[in-house]
Parts: sequence; C-alpha cells; structure tokens
Amino acid sequence: MKTNKRPTIRDVAAEAGVSKSLVSMVFSSDEGVSQARRDKVMAAAKKLGFTPNVWARSLSSGLSNFIAILVVDLHNPLFTEVADHARKALLERGHQTFMTAAIISMQNGKRVLEKSTVQTLLDLKPRGILVIGDLPDKASLKQVPEEVPIVIATTVHSGLKRAIVLRIDEDEAMRQIVQHLVEKGHQTVSYVGPDDSDVSTARISSFKKAMDLYKLTPHMQFCDRTEEAGYSAAKIALQGEPQPTALICFNDVVAFGVQEAVESFQKAGGGQVAVTGFDNTYISALSRISLTSIEQEKVAIAMRAAEILSADESVWREAEGKNLLLVPRLVIRDSSNFVQP
Repeated sequence: MKTNKRPTIRDVAAEAGVSKSLVSMVFSSDEGVSQARRDKVMAAAKKLGFTPNVWARSLSSGLSNFIAILVVDLHNPLFTEVADHARKALLERGHQTFMTAAIISMQNGKRVLEKSTVQTLLDLKPRGILVIGDLPDKASLKQVPEEVPIVIATTVHSGLKRAIVLRIDEDEAMRQIVQHLVEKGHQTVSYVGPDDSDVSTARISSFKKAMDLYKLTPHMQFCDRTEEAGYSAAKIALQGEPQPTALICFNDVVAFGVQEAVESFQKAGGGQVAVTGFDNTYISALSRISLTSIEQEKVAIAMRAAEILSADESVWREAEGKNLLLVPRLVIRDSSNFVQP
C-alpha cells in the first residue's frame, strides 16, 4: 500500500544496506566516507526521494549552520531590503537563513513584543541572530546563549549590552537634511514622526541638534509610523503657526503620507512645501514619489552583518557591545529640490 510518508534517514540506510550513522555522515560532511559507499547512499536517497531535514538535524545534534533573521516590521521596505541583502550575503558564505517577522501589538499606548517570536527562533538553535529594526523589548534576547552572536541592524544600542549594533550616524544624517533645507531657503521646519522607541527618540534628538546648529527653532508633530498617520500629522502641521515650509519625516513610510497631505494643501491654494524622508527605500526613487531621503547604506549594513555572523568566535567577540557606525548619505530628489521663495 502506498504512503505519503516522507522517507527518513533510516529508510535510506535500509535501502542502501548501511548503518544510519553512515547515512548521516554522507549528508553532514564531504569527508570520512569512501566514494563507493557515498554513491551507494546517494543512489538510495534519490530512489526514495529523500532530502535531509536541516532543522531536525540541528535540533537533534545541537549544532547548526543557519542564521536566524528577525524582521521587526515587514511593512517597512528598509527592513525587508536589508534582510534580502543579508540573506544573499550569508548564502554566499555558506549559511542558510530562517527569516521571521516580529509580532508587535499596542498595549496602553506602547509597542509590545510577543515573546514567542524570539522563542521560536531559539528553539531552532541558530548559529547567530540578526535583528533588523527597532525591537521594542530587547530584553527578550537575553535568553540567547552566550555562544550565539547577536547583530542588531538599523537601530540604536540599548537593552542588550552584548549586541553588536550596525547603524548610520543619526546626528550626521539630520545635519545633512537640515543643511540642505537651509541652503534652499527654509527657516521654518517641522519634524513628523513617532516618539515611541529608541530609534524615534534618537532621531528627534538628532533633529533638535541639527536645528540648533543652524540657529532654527525645532517644531514637531508626533504621529504613528504609518502613511495614514503621516498624512494626518502633516495636515495638522500645515495649519500651525508659524506654518512650516519644510517637513522632515521619521522615515519614508511616514513621508509618503506627508507628501499626499502636501499635495492636497497645494491644491487648496497653499505654497510649496519641501518633504524629506529617511531610509531611501526603493519606493522613494520612483518618479511619481521622487522623495529626498537619507541612504542608510543598506547593502553595507547587510554585508557587514553577514561578515560578523560568519566569523569565528574570536572575531565577533571583539565587536560585542559596540556601535558600528556607517556614514549616511543624503539623496536629493524633487520633493525638496527647489528654492523657497
């Protein structure tokens, strides 16, 4: 009677007339087995349609060669772009990846992480962990074994002392944005975005520093990190006194909503308003969007993360607890590339 049961390593051993341990050696190493016996095992595996279960093997042996990638928000193109670059870079170095998204909810006005997200990754016993984005509760990563490196990308260092953080220099990024706007004649500039996380707090602080550097008064309109929230916040900001001529957004996603609000403002008789984003996601380069934005050096961050997570323990131990800063780059497009009258 036919069965849909997936063939096991025992089935291959029986078909090849060898021990289970020999089959295991064939699929786990290129050495230690003669070519004749290896060919015999591979022929049996092909006949049965057997492929090794990487996850089961890592769980049973306690050893693995895969890297876990935790993406904090799949709606943010920055995070998914970094994850894709990192996945490819790790594969080139011989490491499989397992990617999942964090489950985050709002409770009493705060972002709360569903801790099972992290536990699921730990149950698979990864060789290393890459977190992309601003995880609201980094303390949940404290249960990661000491021998497993943790790299956190595109966020600031807090809540986990041994993590290796890869990010751009936020102060330099905001300085470049404000300098660009000042050179275009803007004097009344507002910041639009959330104030609910390590990254948002750091970005607001950087905005204030940059405005102070150019002797300007900082104005802020807080909102959630969505297009809809950006749209609503921009409408309020554009009704304020003094009325801003430029809006600096927390990220590109917020900026897309702000651009729509500015378009409505202009259709109603308002003047030109410059808009800048942050992240330089692929959407910002579309001709219809053409958003000025900060390039977070996504490829460089992904490549550096792959290098660290692939390295020997002595190498990544040297980087533990450090902030590895990259230099940001302002990409100027139509949304701000005009002179304020």
